[in-house]
Amino acid sequence: MTSSPTQDAEFTRKVALGILSTLQHKGLIGSAEVDAILRAAMPKPPGPLAVTPASPPPKSDTSRVRREALPPPVFDIEL
Repeated sequence: MTSSPTQDAEFTRKVALGILSTLQHKGLIGSAEVDAILRAAMPKPPGPLAVTPASPPPKSDTSRVRREALPPPVFDIEL
């Protein structure tokens, strides 16, 4: 008897979830690690990602802006 690719994928998914659940219940991995593994295993969207315009740069905080010029750098090199 031959199984379909859909059945194989579902079986593999259930086995992987079972293994992750067992490791988590035994205290070998935490829930954050399980979530990270599941996110990494998610299928990627097909094709290139849509390009969205970048947000404008944030306004600079004038209280943190240095008003005086920095002195030139000094290179102490012995020749």
